[in-house]
Amino acid sequence: MALVIYEQVLETQEVYAKQWRDAELLSTDIAAYVPDYPNRDNILLYRTALRNWPAATDEEGEALFPSTRPVLGV
Repeated sequence: MALVIYEQVLETQEVYAKQWRDAELLSTDIAAYVPDYPNRDNILLYRTALRNWPAATDEEGEALFPSTRPVLGV
């Protein structure tokens, strides 16, 4: 029973994380299309990190998704 509840919580966290990621991508879409958008290079790197986030791992091979989030560099 506890395993089922844990899996449901993890699934909910993943769904929330993906919704957050999709919203971040949507909010930064304009930078991909406007060549002189302020901070464009950092935003494009951030968008790449967002797209790669679900498959990202740390040095030990542990999944970074959904426990960490990419951060926009300034």
